[in-house]
Amino acid sequence: MATHKTTAFTDGTASDATQSFFDTLLLMRGIYELIHEVGKTRKSLARRSGKTMIWRRYDALTLPSGSLIEGENPAGQTKSKTDVSATIAPYGDFIEDTDMVIDTQPDPQTTENVELLGQQRGEFFDQLYRDLLATATQIVYANGTSSATVTEIVDNNDLDRLMRLLRTNKAKTFTPMVMASQNVGTGPIMPSYWAMCHEDLFFDLRHLPNFRLVSEYSGQTGVIAGECGADKSGFRFLVSPNGYYLAGANGTTTAGTDVQNTGGYVDVYSLFAVGQQAYAGVDLAGGNGGVIRKGLGSAGTADPLDMRATAGWKQYDARAILNQNFLAELQACASN
Repeated sequence: MATHKTTAFTDGTASDATQSFFDTLLLMRGIYELIHEVGKTRKSLARRSGKTMIWRRYDALTLPSGSLIEGENPAGQTKSKTDVSATIAPYGDFIEDTDMVIDTQPDPQTTENVELLGQQRGEFFDQLYRDLLATATQIVYANGTSSATVTEIVDNNDLDRLMRLLRTNKAKTFTPMVMASQNVGTGPIMPSYWAMCHEDLFFDLRHLPNFRLVSEYSGQTGVIAGECGADKSGFRFLVSPNGYYLAGANGTTTAGTDVQNTGGYVDVYSLFAVGQQAYAGVDLAGGNGGVIRKGLGSAGTADPLDMRATAGWKQYDARAILNQNFLAELQACASN
């Protein structure tokens, strides 16, 4: 028998809605922009073609050491490759309602269920991709050499060092140059990488010299959900309250008072900067399920009195870092 279902609301929080005033506009839930999949390379596996996708990258050839000798062949080159694989797995969840809830409660159960599940699915995958980015191996530490020694908020020098990592590794930018215009208070934006971070870190970023809010772009073409600004170096920032950070209780050993902290120890926030093809996500073509609804009695003899209905979602997904050289992380504190 099912163990998780919404039955007649007997939690004692209110009298039965059929006997009291009921506002059908339910309280708004907190919803944030889903930013951590923006920079991914999207691929789909064909159905019945296995569970694993493999990406192959050939390494650049070494440069010739000089000119050719007349009549003699050079030594030649041997190709070398790197394979990256990802194996899809199914994910999903559902809500179960009883017939009494459906028949007696005034709010539209199906609509609310789908909205709740849609929000859950989006935030779940946003978090999976955020945690994938947290496996970055190229890390810039604000005034430190490890997470445990970071004690300062972000500054322009940190961003410059982050930019240097990506540019020296030949990472490709995502967005083109935004040219200057004659609009008052606006300015140009460099060709840029996407940079993703927590709202707490953005609190400090926006006060840096050379930072430009989205409202100060000379043109609004190409601005996406969650984008809050850019800096002169070539980062366009995507911001979310679901940004990655390590709470002080997780091993950061320097006490902090002027910065965000947990139990008196600093919280270390991550800013992930990505170029093209830094990471990828894989789904199953034509088989990702979407929203799945089962009506009262659809379970047959398992629901002989037509007492249970469900709404759920299912999705296949796999994730992989394609090239650590195209991903860089900045770790810094955030102001209180």
